[in-house]
Amino acid sequence: MTICIAAICSDGQEIVIAADRMFTISSPLNVEFEPPISKIESMSQTCIAMGSGNSLHVAEILKRARKRYAESPKLSVDVVGRAVMDDYGTLRNEVVEQQIVAPSLGPDFAAFRSKGGTLPQYLQPQANIYAQLFMSSQQFNLGVEIIVAGFDETGSHTYVISHPGQIVSFDKIGYGITGSGATHASIKLALELQHPKSTLADTLLTVYAAKRAAEVAPGVGKETELYVITSKGIWQVPDELITELKTAVETERKTKPNTEQIGGMYARLRQNA
Repeated sequence: MTICIAAICSDGQEIVIAADRMFTISSPLNVEFEPPISKIESMSQTCIAMGSGNSLHVAEILKRARKRYAESPKLSVDVVGRAVMDDYGTLRNEVVEQQIVAPSLGPDFAAFRSKGGTLPQYLQPQANIYAQLFMSSQQFNLGVEIIVAGFDETGSHTYVISHPGQIVSFDKIGYGITGSGATHASIKLALELQHPKSTLADTLLTVYAAKRAAEVAPGVGKETELYVITSKGIWQVPDELITELKTAVETERKTKPNTEQIGGMYARLRQNA
């Protein structure tokens, strides 16, 4: 639940980042709330990460990823993205163990496996139980997607890390989107023909409009955060500019097409047909 957008623009010289502030915590709390806390986290001086789904899982993955690449001799957006991917898979396996394997097989299985075993003797005649556990483990979805976007020596990059722990580059189309409002935002960006050569001004307006369009989806908050990343750093868009973008989007929504003119043209063309 949420909306996160990263769009490359200015011929690859800038990246516009947008997100709401809706935080989701799944079982056992099952709550959504919109605190004054940013979900856009700095991963380096020119790289950010933000995630949709269980906010606690996202925070844990990013914390572990920072430790993983902290001693990397050459930090790049790809290195950050792959560190996030690795810890996504690690955390998923841990949750599978906690929620599926351990409750089903109990502490005896953990002790048996610690000695190098794979399947306890009492389960060997019950292959169906093992097969069912295997299938449940394979199908388990952590319910988290994470965008990593930023600049390095090779230019601007946007990655999306998702189930079951895969990383995909969105550099070619120029933008990556995650969250329950992703479909609505994707349609808006596609209709506006957003691409890496779009200007910064156009991209700011389009990304903000896409975020607003996503608000009709369940779990997307009304608050909006905007950032612009360049090769020199990360800049938070001030409220003054966000207010200007809001005015522009709402004015466009209120402006209705000239239906009288369209109706008149239709009647004229129909009469001459």
